[in-house]
Amino acid sequence: MFGEIIICKFPFSSGADSKVRPALILFDLQQDALICRITSVPHFGLLDVSINQWQAAGLLKPSVARLDRIVTAEKTIFIRRLGTLAQQDLETVLNTWNCHMKL
Repeated sequence: MFGEIIICKFPFSSGADSKVRPALILFDLQQDALICRITSVPHFGLLDVSINQWQAAGLLKPSVARLDRIVTAEKTIFIRRLGTLAQQDLETVLNTWNCHMKL
């Protein structure tokens, strides 16, 4: 599932509400998944990954995967699958994660 892009009811950090938006699956946790927000609003932080092949991934606009906007979510909030990141974009996500998300 890593690298799949889905449409889901992505929860706000307050937990009070959600917004239907694209998300990137980072880890499959059986009934749940660790996902990050995808946005078409440009962001340029350390954990923001531009999706270069956004059209091939099923996105409508140039987009950014925000690795600092992650949640563990039940798969029941997934609405539909859009596509999968291209290999080059997958590698960029992996490299960014491994470089900046060390414990």
